[in-house]
Amino acid sequence: MVYNVVDFGAVADGETLCTKAVQKAIEKCSADGGGIVRFDGGKYVLSTLFLKSNVTIEITETATVLGSLNFFDYCPDEKVDYPLYQDASHSFFHCSMFVAEGCENIKIIGKGKVDMRSVWDEKDVRIMSHRGAKCIALKNCKNVEISGLSIYNATDLAVYFAGCENVDVFGLKIRVYIDGISPDNSKNVRIHDCDVEAGDDAIVFKSSYTLNRLDVCKNIRVWNCKLKSRCCAVKFGTETNGGFEDIIVENIDIRETRITGLAIESVDGAILDGITIRNVKMRNVNAPVFIHVGRRMRGPSGRALGKIKNITLENITADGPYEEYEIVPWNYFSYKAGDIKQNPKAFGLAAGFDGTNEVDDWQMTSNICGLKESPLENITLKNVHLKLDGGVQECNRNVPEDAQDYPEVYVYGRILPAKGIYFRHIEGLTLDNVTVETYREDVREDFVFENVRIKL
Repeated sequence: MVYNVVDFGAVADGETLCTKAVQKAIEKCSADGGGIVRFDGGKYVLSTLFLKSNVTIEITETATVLGSLNFFDYCPDEKVDYPLYQDASHSFFHCSMFVAEGCENIKIIGKGKVDMRSVWDEKDVRIMSHRGAKCIALKNCKNVEISGLSIYNATDLAVYFAGCENVDVFGLKIRVYIDGISPDNSKNVRIHDCDVEAGDDAIVFKSSYTLNRLDVCKNIRVWNCKLKSRCCAVKFGTETNGGFEDIIVENIDIRETRITGLAIESVDGAILDGITIRNVKMRNVNAPVFIHVGRRMRGPSGRALGKIKNITLENITADGPYEEYEIVPWNYFSYKAGDIKQNPKAFGLAAGFDGTNEVDDWQMTSNICGLKESPLENITLKNVHLKLDGGVQECNRNVPEDAQDYPEVYVYGRILPAKGIYFRHIEGLTLDNVTVETYREDVREDFVFENVRIKL
């Protein structure tokens, strides 16, 4: 059965706050055993809605849902009575437009548009750098579909789901300031045919402690997506308490990405086992690959260092021309400054090539590194071809053993002694048809290996 929100008092004038009317429609639909709550023909202003089992939210092609222009219309963060080891964005769900907890058989679908309208928490009541409301936040839900929509201008995570099972996300167009699609400790997930441009990470897998337990992301398939990011395009981390298992990412087009194309991280004790990424084309991506075990250990005490093993990267290409591009701002301050231009080599002040001057000239090297106490295991690169910017004429050959806590590709410094990939602490590395070239002359070797056992 279809429940049109207008029949419950919603006004499609783009000005009237319709949250109470739509919530009534959801409650009625649920009480009747389920059905479709439909937005049709106009512009509807919303704040926070709480979804129910067996209810489908449909936003038709003729409808636009607008986020309230008053941040305080949204539900405040819920109280949490267990440790919060993860970032605040992954700790709270209620400050969102569409919220569901413990629901089954829910859908948010349609060809319509959701515009969160760039509403930031400018008073910083959430204590998280002015981030506003999420668009979709789901916790412990089963049998979920999110499809067809265009999502714009969210100032916190756009599509976030934690502890969920059997989730289909497809056909989304996303243009947002923070993360695009974020599965956290979720299982049996399919993400495909999405076009994501994010100020933070585009598709980012998490394994946080937000469920008050250790858990894993498992049995996930991602395919046929176009990604663009001010940070990382495909990322495992930085929330890495539990782990990631049996994940395949394939047929991905990555362009104009400021930090890393493919990032696989364990810094809080997570075990990553069985990740395959294949058929990826990158253009104008600063550092194509980052695989990293670190020792931040933000989480329950007494845990062992994490492990990364059985990782395959196959049919990966990266190319330039490494020129300036336009992209969405990546935080409140970037947004306020109208910061929509990104030069791939302009990343922030750092030591110059001679180690003495501060310059805004970065040359981030892909690196695949474990720790002495926790080496990477069984890492395979097959048919990987990198055409990089190059241009480095001198560099420090001594790479520090200790990395910074927050895991990004520059954890060991902005210039490494390899122009292609720097490898360290690996038990079982297979390289099959892996090549590197640069647009500009570069004095560094293609690859550098330290404490690496190569499999022939």
